[in-house]
Amino acid sequence: MKKITARQQEIIAAALELVAEHGPEALTIKGIAARVGFSDAAVYRHFRNKAQILSTIIDIFARDSARLLAEIHGCSCPAPEKLRLFFLDRCRVFSGDRVLATIMFAENLFQNDPALAAKVHKVMQGHRRLLMAAIRNGQRQNSLRRLPAEHLFTVVMGSLRLLVLQWRIGGCGFDLMRAGEKLWRSLATLILPPSGE
Repeated sequence: MKKITARQQEIIAAALELVAEHGPEALTIKGIAARVGFSDAAVYRHFRNKAQILSTIIDIFARDSARLLAEIHGCSCPAPEKLRLFFLDRCRVFSGDRVLATIMFAENLFQNDPALAAKVHKVMQGHRRLLMAAIRNGQRQNSLRRLPAEHLFTVVMGSLRLLVLQWRIGGCGFDLMRAGEKLWRSLATLILPPSGE
């Protein structure tokens, strides 16, 4: 990812503020320009279009995710702990940046732009690779249930996505981290093998 200039950071911040205040539909070059006090042409000097702004936001999220995934992958902790670290870190990231959660879970922003959709898909595939490796390793070590690994992945990621969706739709009206910790305890009872297995 190329270094982001101060002006680009200002434009990205304005874009995120617009989404936070009015939803993804409000994200327009005209709206961004008005927010930062530039002309539309000045915004276009820093970004080709709205898609490039969104692409840069995804790149920032992907870079930060890659750092986390590398830390978790390098951790010598058991597989269930790796899954817990990932799950709770995503709750932490999204609760700390509500707009990022809105953008990353707003499929309608990407459905008409194959390049953006592919970029989001690539981030999700990185998450999938880490979790699937942890799940398969945990199953080999008998620290996770021997259900199809894909199903365990779906249980963990599906639960995370639904929790974040409920939080967003509810106006972020509950503590996502606390709810994530409670949900993880329930998930652990489902994915860990029963005692004596």
